[in-house]
Amino acid sequence: MNSTLKSIINRGLLGALLFATTLTINAQDLSNNLKIWGGLSFSYKASDNVTLKLGQLFAYNASPSSYSFSQTKLGVSYKIKRRTYVEAGYVRGLFNDTNSLRAQGATSGWFNKLAVDRVYTNFSYKHDIVKRLSLKHKFEFQYFFPDLDKYKTRAIYSARLGYNVRRSSFSPYIEGQVYNYGGGIISGGFKRFRFKTGFSFKPIKDSSMKTSFYYLAQNEYNTDQLADNDYAVVGFSLSFKLN
Repeated sequence: MNSTLKSIINRGLLGALLFATTLTINAQDLSNNLKIWGGLSFSYKASDNVTLKLGQLFAYNASPSSYSFSQTKLGVSYKIKRRTYVEAGYVRGLFNDTNSLRAQGATSGWFNKLAVDRVYTNFSYKHDIVKRLSLKHKFEFQYFFPDLDKYKTRAIYSARLGYNVRRSSFSPYIEGQVYNYGGGIISGGFKRFRFKTGFSFKPIKDSSMKTSFYYLAQNEYNTDQLADNDYAVVGFSLSFKLN
């Protein structure tokens, strides 16, 4: 690689870093524009059946660039049998200071942001359709505090279809999610659908690190007098297994 090409690559990486940094400058409410999500997660196998999990998500609005929210997740997963798991945990979301969230009971949390907390439990099962093509089902129940206008509880069903490329860590996938809201000022029922597609791979062979890039589209509907929250996301994540 010659010096000119190296210089171009270094400038490009520096520009990307500066762009990511400027996304944190401004603050505004959740909006319907394109979002950029970045995630980092760690898992630790405490025993043959028990895994401890820690995850962090940062979300930004792409245009105009601004902070959207962050989310910290702590969980414990238990393997019932091969490819069958139950999990429980706690999630704290940090949002911009808005009159709307304060009216719903949110108070200042870490970094002077408004905190919205939830606990969750889920059950997941994965099975093969044909060789290297698998389908993963997940059922999750979430309970929020404080109560939000749209929901106090959510029930979510997810189905992910993934393919493992032969002799490679590369795995493309598509996923659909449906959300059922309950306990809010709006009528309960199915209120949200998400479609997600992306791929994951190990950038370093035989390492514990996995990288994922994805596109997500959300459609919310039938929220009565409250506005629907529709948006698209371009995201990436890094995950590490600590054994």
